Amino acid sequence: MSVNYAAGLSPYPDKGRCGLPELFDSPEELNQKVDELADMVRKASNVVIHTGAGISTSCGIPDFRDHLAELHGNMFVEECTKCGKQYVRDCVVGTMGLKPTGRFCDVPKVRGLRACRGKLVDTILDWEDSLPDKDLNLADEASRKADLAITLGTSLQIKPSGNLPLLTKRKGGKLVIINLQPTKHDRYADLRIHGYVDEVMTQLMHRLNIEIPVWTGPPTKLEPKDEVNNHHPIDCNGISDSSHIKKEERNPCIDEKPHLPKRAKVETACT
Repeated sequence: MSVNYAAGLSPYPDKGRCGLPELFDSPEELNQKVDELADMVRKASNVVIHTGAGISTSCGIPDFRDHLAELHGNMFVEECTKCGKQYVRDCVVGTMGLKPTGRFCDVPKVRGLRACRGKLVDTILDWEDSLPDKDLNLADEASRKADLAITLGTSLQIKPSGNLPLLTKRKGGKLVIINLQPTKHDRYADLRIHGYVDEVMTQLMHRLNIEIPVWTGPPTKLEPKDEVNNHHPIDCNGISDSSHIKKEERNPCIDEKPHLPKRAKVETACT
């Protein structure tokens, strides 16, 4: 199984509107809108970012997740069904739909007598699976506290995660939508940007004088190493505790203090 979230989901009749036409702002429009976005970020005290599936892995977020609420799961994460311990891998775990991956938890029990040995399951939700309460509550709280919500690469069609940006609007905050296709909440947006997310965010970081460092962490593997049986253990490295990651390897896009003016706090909610 490769990293193809949509292909791995079960058949489902109501997937929202798919195949909508893509729109592109002209270079002049894009520059003007990014200038406006940069000004909004400078004036904000709390910024929450809602991203579509796949965006987080391209910027290395799997290894640093303190301010990340992953509502629909992560293809690189396994979770113990007994103690709840999560393991972040550097390759795809190989299953979807909260199924056993074939691995077992190695967290020591009290007094270190033996390991937990609980079954590990993937964290990817299928259509009928409920959202994780912990992540949903975190995303809800962050959205209510924010005075600026930015959505990246999501159509905002799936409930309840797609409605989280509206919580910021209801509290008097602003909403910026960055997506090539129309979204469900375009009419509520204070700013609508039609452009590639990587290009928009690169320009935004330049205007905010924030350097985008080269990712120096472990390489991300898009295929599990054992494809014979998805329930067999996969031979890939794991990071069970994000505190072991070197400071310079952490991605600044979700850092609590990303050196924005007024020390605006940035949090991320994947939708």
